[in-house]
Amino acid sequence: MFVAVVFSSCQRQADPVGVWRGKIKNNSGEEVAFTLEVKREGGKLVGSLVNGDDRTVSTSGSFEGNTLKLRYDFYDAELDAAIDGDELNGNFTRQWKKQKLERKLNAKRETGAAGETQTASNASTDISGEWVMRVGEEPKISYWRAAIQQKGQQGSRVQGTIIPLSGDWGEMTGSFENNQLTLNRFDGINCRVFKATLTPQGALEGFVDFGLFDPKRKVVAERLTAENKASVANLPDPKNYTRMSNPAEPFRFSFPGLDGKVVSSTDERFKNKVVVVTMTGSWCPNCYDEAPVLQEFYERYRGQGLEVVALAFEYTGDAARDTEQVKVFAKRLGVTYPTLYAGGIDDAEKKLSQLVNFGAYPTTIYIGRDGLVKRIHAGFEGKATGARFTRLKAEMEELIRELLSTKDS
Repeated sequence: MFVAVVFSSCQRQADPVGVWRGKIKNNSGEEVAFTLEVKREGGKLVGSLVNGDDRTVSTSGSFEGNTLKLRYDFYDAELDAAIDGDELNGNFTRQWKKQKLERKLNAKRETGAAGETQTASNASTDISGEWVMRVGEEPKISYWRAAIQQKGQQGSRVQGTIIPLSGDWGEMTGSFENNQLTLNRFDGINCRVFKATLTPQGALEGFVDFGLFDPKRKVVAERLTAENKASVANLPDPKNYTRMSNPAEPFRFSFPGLDGKVVSSTDERFKNKVVVVTMTGSWCPNCYDEAPVLQEFYERYRGQGLEVVALAFEYTGDAARDTEQVKVFAKRLGVTYPTLYAGGIDDAEKKLSQLVNFGAYPTTIYIGRDGLVKRIHAGFEGKATGARFTRLKAEMEELIRELLSTKDS
């Protein structure tokens, strides 16, 4: 009888429900802070990867013995970890191109009040605002934006995002103490960290780690101020970066839809219509941000002559597997416009040979009623970018309305 009581007590201690905070290791060896919140909802086990107000929620979960398994179908990913008391150890595995990418993780159960106050010796230093980042070293230099906001009474808690041409990295969280900045994000796809030191000259110097197989990149960032706007000239314009190799010819596509039927740019349904074509992927977090916006416009303006089409380029190139992933993507987001399986990402450049400087997902093409491309926008700035997201959404709608109002646009 005594043994049974002890066993029952141990089982209760192994309950996975709660908030877990820990580190997940990148291939570079760099560790990224993450938060996992596990709940039971309607008899189901649900695990959310938490980044500020942003949550990546599992599609299924189980807990047997001391093993927690959480499945994230939309990313073809799984968390598999053992719980020992208040410690969790295991792996997060997901599909990456044609291989499985596995990362080790360790976390401890949060037992006190969340978000405890931190002391900061540099409380008077405010790094909130926009920054222009010089990323990499010669001869390969890129220019990105960063948006940072300090939180809390001492200003040591930090939220923000990094915005390359390809689109933002989503909401990132971290700290700024003793002139040391750290911003982390782990959402199942992105496992990224930005670490930098605030120099006496007011610059942020450090590195970004993408969390994949490419090396860390050196970063020097300077604050964007009214007196220092010259640095913006180095930032590529997402509205002009990708272009048609021949603007006088129509953009062409012909790929199978999720029902297997081929949809082509020459189909009658697109004749004399305004068509928005987006290059997307079920593996692309920014595409999850863009799709609801396009769905909103599709519902609002379809009756006036708007068509939206998504061309999905997936990781493996295995049509059966990839098509299932795209179906999950479309269903999760409530997409009703045609979503076509265009093939593997390795073939995208060849299949999109009409485009110059293509590489960002999503990349969105706006086609007028005359069948010609009017604008191509590389990347997408989501909700984590705040006012930039609001402005981009307004610009998209304004362009769509303008093209719809022109008979020969």
